[in-house]
Amino acid sequence: MEERLTHLGKGSPLFSHDGIHDSQTHLAAPSFFYEQLRRQIALSVRSRISFSLVKVVFDKSSGEGVSATIGAEDILRFSCELKSLTRTEDCIGRLGINECLIIISDGKSAAERLISRLLTAQSLSVNHTLRISISAVTSHSGESGLSLLNRLDLQPLSTH
Repeated sequence: MEERLTHLGKGSPLFSHDGIHDSQTHLAAPSFFYEQLRRQIALSVRSRISFSLVKVVFDKSSGEGVSATIGAEDILRFSCELKSLTRTEDCIGRLGINECLIIISDGKSAAERLISRLLTAQSLSVNHTLRISISAVTSHSGESGLSLLNRLDLQPLSTH
């Protein structure tokens, strides 16, 4: 499915980062995203307010339904559109070549509104050349980051 960035060689033209931001898309790098997730969990424990994680996976769609290779331009356009559709306080991390996670601090209703915006935004599919799949989970009291990410991975992706 998606390629994990941690498994790629050092010379990949589709991904490099300075530890904080992805050099290509300027989204949060994996290490920075995981730190933000850790902080959000700590805040959630203190305030007893849940938060949500939204996973957005995109594939290049061709006319025959076969996935084609995703290029650097597709990734850049997708990330620009994703940033424009999210709030500035939401943390968007690029965790795979074609996978982004978003931390929504306001809980389930804010995540549902974001998902609705993402599904209705024609620009996110980059002129219908990308197929977008989305899943989401809301945190439980005392849940660890690993447990939350594992639950998110088990959620079925809705394709639109």
